[in-house]
This record gives sequence, C-alpha cells and structure tokens, in this order.
Amino acid sequence: MKICITVDLDNYQDYQSLVDPESGSTARSFYLDAIPRYLDLFDRFGIRATFFMIGRDGAPAAHRKLVREISDRGHEVGNHSYTHPYNFRKLSRTEKEIEIDQADAAISDILGKRPVGFRTPSCDVDSETLGLLAERGYLYDSSVFPTPLMWVFMLYGKLFLRNANYQLGHLATALAPAIPYSPSLRRVHRRRKEGDGQAPQVLEIPFSVIPILRLPFYSTLLRRFGTGFFSFLTRAYGRRRPVLHAVFHLIELADFEHTSLGRAFERTPGLAVSLSGRQRFVSHAIETLAAAGEAVPLHELARSYLGELKGRTSE
Repeated sequence: MKICITVDLDNYQDYQSLVDPESGSTARSFYLDAIPRYLDLFDRFGIRATFFMIGRDGAPAAHRKLVREISDRGHEVGNHSYTHPYNFRKLSRTEKEIEIDQADAAISDILGKRPVGFRTPSCDVDSETLGLLAERGYLYDSSVFPTPLMWVFMLYGKLFLRNANYQLGHLATALAPAIPYSPSLRRVHRRRKEGDGQAPQVLEIPFSVIPILRLPFYSTLLRRFGTGFFSFLTRAYGRRRPVLHAVFHLIELADFEHTSLGRAFERTPGLAVSLSGRQRFVSHAIETLAAAGEAVPLHELARSYLGELKGRTSE
C-alpha cells in the first residue's frame, strides 16, 4: 500500500482571519519552527511527503530557504493558491487563474521547477479549476474531501468561525470516490465515463476515508480522539487498499500559545490544544503511517495512476 502524507502550509494569518479577522495580523509565521519539526519527523521515519505552499509566503528569505530544504530533503512542493481565499469556487475564472499562476511562479522562482499538483483552500474545488490546471500541465489536484463530516465542519464554521467567506467545498463531494480517480467534466465528485467528452486531464487524489463510516484521515479532526484511535483507524483501513492519504497542517507543529491567535483558539470550541499535545499526536500518527506501507509524494502516485489510465485507454 502506498502512504501519502500531505502538509498544508496554511500560515498564521490564514487562521487569524478565521477566528479574529479584525486583528489584521500578518507579521507572524509558522514556517520557522513548524517546518523543521515536520522535516525531522519525516527523516526519522523515512517519509517522503508533499507540502502544499501558499505562494504569498514565498517572499521572505527565511521562508525561501526552508522551501528549498523541503525539496532538497526529498519532498514535493505543491501549489496551494497565492493568497488562500476561502471561497475559491466563487472566484471568477480570471481570479482563479491569478491565484494559480502567481503561486506557480512563486514556487518556480524558489525551486527552479514548476509544481505539478494543486490543492484549493478549504477543499473548495470545481470543474473549472480542474480545467485550468489541465491547461497548465498539472498532473493532479488533491482537494476532494469525500466524507459527510464536511457538512459538520461547515456547520462548525458557520457557528464558531468569524470569516464570512469560509467554505468547505461542494456538499456533493462528500459522496465522491475515496481513491484516486479521473473526474467527470461537469461533476468533480464523479468518475469520468466513456462518452464524457474531453474531461480535465488531471487526476483527483482525494483524502482517504474509512469505508462505510467515511471517517477521514484528517489530523485536525482525529487528534480529538487520541493516538490509540488513530492506530485503530489505520488498522481498520487495512493494507489491501491501493493508497492511504492522510492530511496534516503546519499549525499542528507550530508554537502560537502566547499570541492573539492562541487566545482566540482558547475561546473557540475544539481548537485549544497545547503544542506538546499536538506534537505527541503528530509524531505517533507519522510513525503509525510509516509502518503501514511505502510513503511516496503525491506526484509519484499521480504518475503511476495516470500511466495505468493511459494504458487502459490505448488497449
């Protein structure tokens, strides 16, 4: 079984805009402490992962150095938009193009090579976005969150978060396939079928979920249940499935407890967890996943799947 671990590099200001948008704080960054912690964990357990970077954060010299280190240590850097807008589906076509292209340019400027994978902010993807990625030669998108729990997360956002633009993808994607698939031209949550016409030529790599219950391998949620439950969930998933894709965020290894964000989290149900508690959970989760199969970055998985799909169509 292939293990794919992805880390979204959402930064301090992205969370601040959700829980305390009036603060306008953009000076702090999670990069300097959290990225080295992830890299050291991945080295310890022999993991090659994929980091999804927001292009805006590629300007500071210290950030650029860390992004190069991510690549130099064998990991992939994917495109996570330029400014991380929380309503990506509602952007105009031109606005989507700007978000994709400016982030692409920022990553290319740092690494000397273009990204081949994309993830929308908050899983808010649509067919138009997949078409734009296909036009630009991207191999894959990884934005589909195939679980009805996304409806619960959306309700949570409406009740407790303070950003009016907060979205979490189209509700229909809760019923999307839970393994990599070639998406339909008109409905991102459905597989491409013969006769669909010129569907977007990008692979969709959704977040993995437990069958039937559709409980996702999404660290922000699963740490609420503890390390034992994560181990149980990984065993229950089984080794016969082709891929297990687990999603983490930079904030999980960031120290923000004595900041305005930390104080806002303390007032927000479900978000107040100490750094030491988050570190224990993430370390256990990474170790558990490393023991479950071969860890590969998403671009390797995508090339393998796309090669198989091409072989089938040429038969």
